[in-house]
Amino acid sequence: MSGRSVQDHDEMSGLRVSVRASAVSLAVSGLVVAAVAPWHPDIFDRPVDQVVRGFGAWTFLHAIAVVAVVLALFGAAGLVAAHDGRLGRLGQAGLIVEVVGVVMTAALAAVEAIAFPVLADRAPTLLAIDGPLLSSPLFIGAGVLALGWPLGLALLGLAAARSEVFDRSPGILLAISGPLFLVLEGPFVPVAGALSAVLFGITQIWWGLLLWRSAAGPEPTAA
Repeated sequence: MSGRSVQDHDEMSGLRVSVRASAVSLAVSGLVVAAVAPWHPDIFDRPVDQVVRGFGAWTFLHAIAVVAVVLALFGAAGLVAAHDGRLGRLGQAGLIVEVVGVVMTAALAAVEAIAFPVLADRAPTLLAIDGPLLSSPLFIGAGVLALGWPLGLALLGLAAARSEVFDRSPGILLAISGPLFLVLEGPFVPVAGALSAVLFGITQIWWGLLLWRSAAGPEPTAA
């Protein structure tokens, strides 16, 4: 083993979390994504203020989204810990991207849950797609960073598939379903967007089950 790979192993194996708790967190996060994300209304087919006022579950949906992404971060930490340092530099990058993405996604979802209903009633012009809020550099920058939530999980999936500690299939599926979720559910593509959310969520549930079994049984070994 090269000096670099030894260093990577030591850095990644320093993460100590409860794999069982992480497994539950990732599975619950996936369940929320699969069950709730497809219900998010399209904000591009009519003014955002009308969408917010017309969708009674707006606050609930975005509040539970905050919980889901935070749980995803705990799940990602468990995924890293279960591989015991074998995810390498790609795994390190994936975890960093995941942390940044989760923080930004949770912050944006909280703003949407708390502020958007008030603005929709009292200052609807602020919620215009090309308005001073949604088109501001700060809001756009936060949105770009928020992409790290599914992309970070995708990088971890790719690193997991390369490590072959578990079967390669769930890692490959996580690497694919994360970007698909962004590309299809992000712009609210009819049908395909909802299906991508279900696929992304089910993949996280699958990983939750894998992590739970790895914590309950013998440590998985590389193929």
